[in-house]
Amino acid sequence: MKKIWSLFGHLLEIGAILSFLGLVAVVLLQVYARLFLPKSPHWTEEASRFLFIYTVSFASGLAIRERAFVNVDVFVNLLPQTLQRWLQIMLDLLVAAFMAVVFYYSLKNLGIGRMQTSASLRVPMHYIFASMSVLSGTVVLYSLAEVFRDVRMASGGGN
Repeated sequence: MKKIWSLFGHLLEIGAILSFLGLVAVVLLQVYARLFLPKSPHWTEEASRFLFIYTVSFASGLAIRERAFVNVDVFVNLLPQTLQRWLQIMLDLLVAAFMAVVFYYSLKNLGIGRMQTSASLRVPMHYIFASMSVLSGTVVLYSLAEVFRDVRMASGGGN
């Protein structure tokens, strides 16, 4: 199970890196074309927007895993350590529950995307709408993994 979980994390990392590199390449092309070519490609703005969305989608679950989201913990630090752990567990459960609802409706939204294409790239929009499913699905998985890890630590189970 750990190998599958690790492979899943590596796939998300590769997806985030590739979409970010694609974003950088498209933006550099856009800048180059505006400065040195008589006409810039019309599709670069839309492509950069979609690549940015996918970069965030792939990286969100990883940010949960690494606890890399910004938070204000002035109040939390005043609480005893045990209460801090259980508060973190409750927050992770709330995030997982909210994102599970988002995931459910993002799957329904994919059907709408089958009927549309993007304006300049002519890509079926369900490929773009799938980014919301990737984001919410990975956040649910990693939030629940954090809950299980934190509950095990809070109950004295160690790592």
